[in-house]
Amino acid sequence: MARLRAHAMTKALRNLSDEVHLSHDDPFIDFSSAGLYLVGLQTTVATVACAATSVASCWLMPSSVISAVRTLALTSFVAFVCMRTPLRIGRVRGVTTIFNALRPCVVVYIMGLVVEQLVHTCVPSDIRPNGFARRLMFHCAIALVMAAGLWRAAKPLLETDAPFLVTSLCGLVIALLPPPAVPLSGPLCEASSLFAAGERLLRAFLFAALYVIHVYCSPPLRNSIHDLAVCIMRCAAAAVWVLGCHLFVIWVAIVQAALALWARFGSDPPGSATATYSSVDTRSESGLSDAELGGLGGYGSGSDFRLERDQNGVLVAPYMRDPPGYTRNGFSEHEREHSGIAQAESMMQPMQPMQPMQGLPPQPKPPSPSMNDGVPVDPRQLATLVGQGGGPMSRERMAQIAASM
Repeated sequence: MARLRAHAMTKALRNLSDEVHLSHDDPFIDFSSAGLYLVGLQTTVATVACAATSVASCWLMPSSVISAVRTLALTSFVAFVCMRTPLRIGRVRGVTTIFNALRPCVVVYIMGLVVEQLVHTCVPSDIRPNGFARRLMFHCAIALVMAAGLWRAAKPLLETDAPFLVTSLCGLVIALLPPPAVPLSGPLCEASSLFAAGERLLRAFLFAALYVIHVYCSPPLRNSIHDLAVCIMRCAAAAVWVLGCHLFVIWVAIVQAALALWARFGSDPPGSATATYSSVDTRSESGLSDAELGGLGGYGSGSDFRLERDQNGVLVAPYMRDPPGYTRNGFSEHEREHSGIAQAESMMQPMQPMQPMQGLPPQPKPPSPSMNDGVPVDPRQLATLVGQGGGPMSRERMAQIAASM
């Protein structure tokens, strides 16, 4: 049990660290990743599922036991299950930020159902619906809300709250002068017909699609309360008109969605995408490019470049000798000779190998390894090693012994 508990705690901490990394420490949203749009599809399906649940709750129950509270509870439960956690494919940057902005979509839709249900309450059962003027005022207000949504779609990145203010003002007018109520009707307690059920599902789909598109077109800057609240209010105000408009004008939602996508992603010039890419660096680790290595005068260029070798076959680096007309450190050969730079550079040349010690008799050449079975011994190296070690025997004696070997 203790091991399972530790494993569960480790997994929870890992998930929490991933959420913090993807939300607060990484405000960048990767729109080029397909996994980012999976949460948009999840939000749309959840909203349609809520509409289907509200319809099925009134269909499956007898008319005598239908309750708006039960329908609301079932719809809210479906919304909670569908939008509890975001769906992920891999590790996509910005999923948490986008999902937190999309999550209130189902809440706004359920609130719309509740408000529509409240319109048809507090009315006598024997009253006949009437009120042409109030219906006309309601549809005029919805038309203004639709115009505000098109305004937001035309300029999704515009930092203004004028469309939201227009929507709020029209909502206040509708609340003060609602359309006439109909007894025993409403989305939470009415067993609607097949055509009415299809209409409600269509409205839920178009509302969720508009809300999701506006979130992607004008996402929050980071996963903070302030930025999320601004994004949610603007996107909800741009899409809420679908829930109350007339069925004959519901096709305008498709126009609004296309306008928002074009204004956000389709208005950039074709060559602007290439400007974000930096030029490829062809320099090697030494700091010189291939053209700089092969283009030095006197050494050829491209595939003709060859390194020189000395008499022992050792490679000679090209920077040890200057080609004709080449200036080193900004000084020509004439300036270097008269300014003393050449003398200073000559003092910095690598040290020459040690010469044999004076006073020693000439040593014969050591025999070739192919003439005997032993390992060839250099007398000078042996004398040097013995001289460094220090001992009772003199260097001359050791040199004689080495020469006789």
